[in-house]
Amino acid sequence: MPIQNGHEIKALFEASQKLEQAAREAKNNADAEEIQQLQEELRELQAKIQDARGKAINGSGTSTEPLIEAQLSIEESQHQMDRALSNLNAQQDNVQP
Repeated sequence: MPIQNGHEIKALFEASQKLEQAAREAKNNADAEEIQQLQEELRELQAKIQDARGKAINGSGTSTEPLIEAQLSIEESQHQMDRALSNLNAQQDNVQP
């Protein structure tokens, strides 16, 4: 079923912006547990965005540009979170008791 209006697109775009901000804060705070939780939320949101893009492409006539932008931003956030988590784990491995 195609998206009937831009409401779903707007909601997903706004959710992606909020989640990206939370991801930046978790990364800046070096909170490994929060990073892992946010990574899962990013994956779930990315799946929703991909589903919405598919619906929009299948005939609603609604612009998918905000969804494309959100998806690219989410992918970048995921890469940054992966690097941050790797760095945190490396720091913990290098700590001398």
